[in-house]
Amino acid sequence: MPNPDPQSPPTTVLVVDDEDGIRQALDRFLTRLGYRVLQAASGAEALDRQAAEQPQVMLSDIRMPNMTGVELVPKALAADSDLSIIMLTAIDEPRTAIECLKLGAYDYLIKPVDLEELELSLQHALRQRQLEVDRRELEQWLAREVAVRTRELEERSAAIEEVALDALAAARDWEGTEAALSKLAEELGAPRDELALELKRRRAGA
Repeated sequence: MPNPDPQSPPTTVLVVDDEDGIRQALDRFLTRLGYRVLQAASGAEALDRQAAEQPQVMLSDIRMPNMTGVELVPKALAADSDLSIIMLTAIDEPRTAIECLKLGAYDYLIKPVDLEELELSLQHALRQRQLEVDRRELEQWLAREVAVRTRELEERSAAIEEVALDALAAARDWEGTEAALSKLAEELGAPRDELALELKRRRAGA
């Protein structure tokens, strides 16, 4: 199902083909499946509709005047790297279709399009798109968590260092000072010589 959650907006598909009859037929079929359908008669119009409506999927013909599907693919992905693109190709264009895949298109279907095949390709493309979005969001969340944890650890280490050095500075004649400095340096991952100089400075200023 393109929209399993009735509360969420329907998945938007942009159909790009210079033949009006093909656009209308695909529009009717996809609308019946529950998709929100946009149409564009050229590559330039497709980029305009993409910028305005932000579709999740684009079905694009390869042979179009002015801007071919091969030229459209990288432009559309530059505008939205998450866009799933399925190419519509004539039976004698397999090399061109494969070139589109290398440029980032998800799949290609041969005209006349088998509607069951189209429905499956759309489902797979959307599933792959969601996996990519989820993976990127997880990576971003992990990066934020690591940054927060690292900052907390650095703050905690700084606080421990302050308390420990203050205590050692106050215990001027304690015979365990050298061992304590070595242990503190090991725990904090800090140079022992730097800690010793800081301790000396604090004792001198006390």
